[in-house]
Amino acid sequence: MKYAAVAALIFLAAPSLAEPLAAHWSLEVGRDAQTWENVATLGFESVNDIADEYATKKVHPQLAFLCKPGGDGTISVRLDWRRYISSFNTEVGFKADDRELLLVNWGVDKSKQITLPRSASDSQELISYLAGAAGVQVEVIPYSASLITVQFNISGINEALKALGAKCI
Repeated sequence: MKYAAVAALIFLAAPSLAEPLAAHWSLEVGRDAQTWENVATLGFESVNDIADEYATKKVHPQLAFLCKPGGDGTISVRLDWRRYISSFNTEVGFKADDRELLLVNWGVDKSKQITLPRSASDSQELISYLAGAAGVQVEVIPYSASLITVQFNISGINEALKALGAKCI
C-alpha cells in the first residue's frame, strides 16, 4: 500500500507527456469560422479583459496563430479584439518583455473586430519579434475611442509554434 501511494504521488507530480503546451495555450484543428477552411489554430486569450464597444460587458481578446494542415507550413497571425476596432487599416503596437515597441499597420476583417497582417512577411515579422518572449502588451486605438491595452502570457511560444507547425506540414 505504501508503494502504491508513492507511485501515485510520482505520477501526479510528473509532467504530462501528452500535453506539451502550457495551460494558457490552446491548439485546435478544425474549420475556421472566417474562411471555412480546415486550419490548425494556436491561440490564447488576454490576461486582462477590456470593455466592448458599448461598455456593457467585458471581453478577452484572443491572439491566434494559424496554418493549414497539409500545407506549406506558413503561419499567419490575427488578433480578435472581440469588440469593434475599425472599418479600415489600423496601427497595432506590440511590446514584448523589455524590447522596443513594434508598431505595425494591420488590416481589419469584415467583422471590424479582427486585426490581421496583410502579408505572410508581416506575420513572420511578428513571430520573429515574439520569439522567446514571456509576455507581450498589445495596444490599439479603435476608431473614435480611447487606447485599449491588453497583456498576453506568451511564455513557451517557441515550443507552441513548433507544435503548431507540426500540424501543418
